[in-house]
Amino acid sequence: MYKKKMTWWVSAAMVFLLLALTGCQAVQGLDLAEAIKNSATVKSSESKGTLQIEFVPGDTSKLTADEQKSLSALQHVKVELTNVKTQNAQMTSAEGTITYGKGSIPFKLATEGTKIVLSIEGAKKPIVYDVLGGSDATLTKMLPTVIQEQFGNKLAEIKASVIGLILANTANPSNISVTSVTDKVNGSDLSLQQAHIELNGTELATLLQKLFSNILADEAGLKDLLSQLYDALSPIIEEQVKAGSADFALTILSNKQLAIGLVYEPIRDFLEKTAASFEEAIAGNAEQGVMPIKGLFDPKSTLQADLYIDADKFIRKQTLTANIPLPDKGTGVAGLKISFASETWNMDKPVTAETIDVSGGAVQAGKDAASIYRVLDNLDKQSTFYKMLREDMKVTKKEVNLKLADGDAGSTSDTPQPFINTDNKTMVPVRFISEKLGAEVGWNGDLQEVTIKDLLSGKTIVLKLDSKMATVDGASIELESAATLHNGSTFVPIRFIAESLGGKVSFDDDTRVVTIKRD
Repeated sequence: MYKKKMTWWVSAAMVFLLLALTGCQAVQGLDLAEAIKNSATVKSSESKGTLQIEFVPGDTSKLTADEQKSLSALQHVKVELTNVKTQNAQMTSAEGTITYGKGSIPFKLATEGTKIVLSIEGAKKPIVYDVLGGSDATLTKMLPTVIQEQFGNKLAEIKASVIGLILANTANPSNISVTSVTDKVNGSDLSLQQAHIELNGTELATLLQKLFSNILADEAGLKDLLSQLYDALSPIIEEQVKAGSADFALTILSNKQLAIGLVYEPIRDFLEKTAASFEEAIAGNAEQGVMPIKGLFDPKSTLQADLYIDADKFIRKQTLTANIPLPDKGTGVAGLKISFASETWNMDKPVTAETIDVSGGAVQAGKDAASIYRVLDNLDKQSTFYKMLREDMKVTKKEVNLKLADGDAGSTSDTPQPFINTDNKTMVPVRFISEKLGAEVGWNGDLQEVTIKDLLSGKTIVLKLDSKMATVDGASIELESAATLHNGSTFVPIRFIAESLGGKVSFDDDTRVVTIKRD
């Protein structure tokens, strides 16, 4: 169901849409681009904001009673942030509440560079998420480790320039107006200019297509941005070189012109691939992932934004509402409504952000399949947050599909493929399957043993290579076939590993696809 798609992308999408909705041309005397760039240069501030997600009910007749209850509970979800304190580009803190049909969940969060630290009711330890962690899209993996560690922080320092490049290559939407209003910001009446923007999904797609095209054509603008990023990183490079670092990459990076020349083409190549993926998404030929992309660009989608700008050309309030139709796939959801609002005050005045203590340990959340299970393992099973994730959002509901190999050779897949061994048993890659189903996998080379820890049930499974014997929580079990090394990966009988991890197995004879499902 679409309720499973409610992830952190929503707030990031709101920010991006606000930029995409706002062109670089002045409207009725108001330079919107200038206001956005000015606001990006603000070093410290206080603010508050609200994000609301509403599922528009559709045909629920195909849903089970349990699914209908979950949909009802998640039909209205509100995330409210209060007491938001931005000390500088690296440090922000906030208090907040998640409210949905079954209760409210208070939390605190703090940012440390690119890391978000979350302390939420029901969690035994804080949860840490690195926005750039594990992402190939950042292109940081080609850089020395010391640069990777500071890349996100330095990128935040040139945020205004990044936004400037986007705005310089964005056209104005067709429906935009400006009026003078008096409105409240943090309880105080202010004289503001309200920029109101409206468009549908078709126009949004056109604006974003032009944006990608223009940025790809703006070689000078992109290289200027890289130059600014290099200047922000150069003190780190110089410090490492002076300290006698033997890293050859740092020696190359110490030459600015050479460094920019080397990274420009990979970054441009990445942008081209992103633009191509975007075109596929608009056409409906791409996997939808965590966001209903196709619906967003549907002609029936509507987007409205209001920016409230003060006399000094700073954005003091902003609202955005998106209404997105969703295809009827038996989900019981006909559409999605997203509303975002925020207001800001005390700009560039002394503000001290709070911190969250992680000295007692923290849970690292990431983009890997087992991440949500680590988060659940860290929660009190009776907490509202645990029940929301497990019972209503059903984040543990997994389906893994693997196609049987036709032979030992010829496959170009990066995923180890199942095969049928001489015992006529279907063998599957133990690490790939275990991690997809929410388990952590360890390997002891000396003992030739694989240890699997199921983060959901707490079970510990130990397998020994070339042995039919295994243990589950210390109890010995005989396998149908021995665990074996095949094409560089350890394989085990499918029913043993799937059922040990609470999964069910099915096989499609026509497609030769093995499916494992776990609730």
